[in-house]
Amino acid sequence: MTTETTPTSLLLVDDDRVLRERLARAFRERGFDVYTAADYEEGMRHARQESPEMAVVDLRMSGRSGLELVRELHDLDPHTRILVLTGYG
Repeated sequence: MTTETTPTSLLLVDDDRVLRERLARAFRERGFDVYTAADYEEGMRHARQESPEMAVVDLRMSGRSGLELVRELHDLDPHTRILVLTGYG
């Protein structure tokens, strides 16, 4: 008997298009159901529609910051596991 599992949903928010696409591809290859966004507004739109189980968020983005997004994602669903990335020291 085989048991099929639903892929873990993951929201990936980064304003660097190339990095976002590469990370999305890597997560999809590992079985995640990935939604991508380039900024806070697009990320929140996806989060409200999909309620992802996990999120990977860039700390520094144009417009509202990744830290603001982390707060909003947590307020929307405190069970969402969130990883924050940054290219800054």
